[in-house]
Amino acid sequence: MRTRSLLVPAASALILTIALLVATAPGASAQGWTAPATLSTCGPATAPKVAFAFKSPLQRVRDGAIVWLGLSPSCTDVGTGKTSIDIAALGSDDLPGAPSEFTAGKAADVGLLAPLSTTITARGKIVVIAGSSAVSTLGSPAGVFGEGYATGTVGSLKPVAGPADLVATATGVIGDSDIASVIVTARGQHFILLRAQRHHAYAFAAPYALPTGSGPITALALGMDYRADTIVVWAQDGEIWARWVSNVGALAPKQLLGPSGYAPQIAAVLSDDNRSFVIWSDEPAPGVAGLTRIYLDHSATGPIFHGASVLSAYSEPSDVRLTPDAVELVRLSGEGVVALWPALLDDFYVVDAGSVDSPQLSNPSVLSGPSEDVRLGAAAAGRRNDLAVLVEVAPRLANGWDATQQQILATRSNQTPGPGLGFAPLAPLTPPGTNSDPSIAVDPDSDVAVAAWQSALFGVPSVQWSDDAPGG
Repeated sequence: MRTRSLLVPAASALILTIALLVATAPGASAQGWTAPATLSTCGPATAPKVAFAFKSPLQRVRDGAIVWLGLSPSCTDVGTGKTSIDIAALGSDDLPGAPSEFTAGKAADVGLLAPLSTTITARGKIVVIAGSSAVSTLGSPAGVFGEGYATGTVGSLKPVAGPADLVATATGVIGDSDIASVIVTARGQHFILLRAQRHHAYAFAAPYALPTGSGPITALALGMDYRADTIVVWAQDGEIWARWVSNVGALAPKQLLGPSGYAPQIAAVLSDDNRSFVIWSDEPAPGVAGLTRIYLDHSATGPIFHGASVLSAYSEPSDVRLTPDAVELVRLSGEGVVALWPALLDDFYVVDAGSVDSPQLSNPSVLSGPSEDVRLGAAAAGRRNDLAVLVEVAPRLANGWDATQQQILATRSNQTPGPGLGFAPLAPLTPPGTNSDPSIAVDPDSDVAVAAWQSALFGVPSVQWSDDAPGG
């Protein structure tokens, strides 16, 4: 990976009557990643997520999981119109077990829809949040959530009291978990609801309500420290706001961080000394001329934000804009923080990655390819003070990306000497094709990274996976 200096400091399922899709077995691939394998499903399988429950960055609890939206793996739902959340447990060998239905009983009759997101609990449970067609909130499917062990089921789902496409999650160092959503009152006032499950608890407590005003909220992010204090960050009326919430619900005043534009992307972390990092995008709408800027704000203790720095600024092609999850902040196992963000280099998109442990940020590593656009897909911390990263590469079209010719590639840091974070070369996990929605998590016990993404088998949406287990 190259390094360079910064100039500025720091679907609902299509019902198909088809036979069971046969899982393919993993084989050897480049740089230690196994060749992609396809999970057995009974029809369309979409929006996969990988998760490992833990009670410390170096100790997982029970089995991890790959979860996705699909049909019951027993094939009993084919032709019924039902959509379930399905699961494949990841045992001590980090290999997916036989897929099973994760939502059962009352939870199987709520008309589940994308998006799907996850978090975990210190008790070893996987928490899933999805949309439900049963209720529409703010013009979008209502969010519902539930939790269960990877080898069990979720018997009921509860409303998050807001749309599923405005949900954020955060996990603390010792397994505390937060879910945030957005509601609007009859008088048009917007509130962020923050639900918390502490590491010693068995369920999410009643939510705290954070008033935000009357303008629509368009993006939401959370960061959590060791004590389970939380920083809540949101986009509203073209601006980015932040508010600190203590682990007992005490609210600090909200703070204005800076401007936001079209479809803002936000990520946040909170450190144990009550300092916070927030990164976000500010770009013009498609077809509108202007600079895209990526901002980073590093607060003083409090947290008190005192002004953001521009990490990168560039003019994008007229109708090409950033894809979801374009920015990320990852807390490493050693408590350092790495930022990942998009930039343009020689007219191609690249992903910059650099440590942000101090207000100054220089010489980020550059994840790039030969004359191709590289976009961030997902990132996760490993146990060796490193991180695993998935990127997407696809031909650029006039108004976006060719989703039929997209590849998923992977890399890990601390692999090569020299300046920057020492990323290994990008290893392709897939050939070009209908690959999307990448997710990655690292087993805290074994340090094996497991990746999953949506692909297609015989034209049917499916879930594929790969890992970087030694000798895999």
